[in-house]
Parts: sequence; structure tokens; C-alpha cells
Amino acid sequence: MELDIVGFHPHNQKLVHYEPSIDALSWDKREARYQKKFEAGKKYILTELFSWLPPTTEIEQVAVFVSHPTGRDTIAGGAIVSIDELISEIRAGVIACGPMARNAISEQYPLLRTIQMSHSGYYRTIQQVASANVQHVAEAGID
Repeated sequence: MELDIVGFHPHNQKLVHYEPSIDALSWDKREARYQKKFEAGKKYILTELFSWLPPTTEIEQVAVFVSHPTGRDTIAGGAIVSIDELISEIRAGVIACGPMARNAISEQYPLLRTIQMSHSGYYRTIQQVASANVQHVAEAGID
């Protein structure tokens, strides 16, 4: 059994275990499956991955599904989010870093850097550049 995504934020000491799935199992079967996955996370994350953290460190556990059904927010003690909700959260966090020239995401995270470049630009946000180009085209009378 593997752990899919485990992240640690050193500044706020937040430890998160994400378990994504695109299965179509019944909720009863998912509950049993995620109980097993989340228990494995609690057993191994602080002993194998982050053994230098205190054993009392809280682990936030999140099931990532294709959709997030209305009225169903938890499974096996963990939160439920949709793939779209997770990607939106990642995108918002990257955009919050701002343009790359002022606050570049480390080169060791190439996918996050790509999102930063595509959404925040190097010197200024892409939307600002696009708006300036539209304004320039309008002023020049170019169709």
C-alpha cells in the first residue's frame, strides 16, 4: 500500500495526506477502502517519511474524488474534495506568489513554476499583459 501525496509546509507545520481516486465504488466500499488508506498514513507518515516531526503532529487527511457530492464532506475521518477543488486551491496558492521576478517558486517544483509563469507571468500578471495588448490594438485601430 502506497501513500499518494504527502505534503509538509515547514512555516506553519501543516502536514497533509491526499489520497486521490477516480473509482466508481459504492460509498460503503469507499469508506472501508479509505479507512485502510488513512490508517496506513497515520501509521507510516510520522515514522517513515517525517520521522523528525513530533509523533503528536496532526495529519490532515483528504480524499480527492472526481466530484464532491453535496452533503458529503468526509469519509473515514478525512475531508472530501473534488479534483477541480484541489486544482483550484493549488492554482490560487501559486497565483498568490505573484510574478516570478519577485517571488519565484523554486526550480525543484517545475510544474508549480509553469503554473506561476502561465498565470502570474515573469514581471507582471498575464491578464495585465493581455489587457495592455488589447488596449494597444484598440488604440492603433487594428482589427
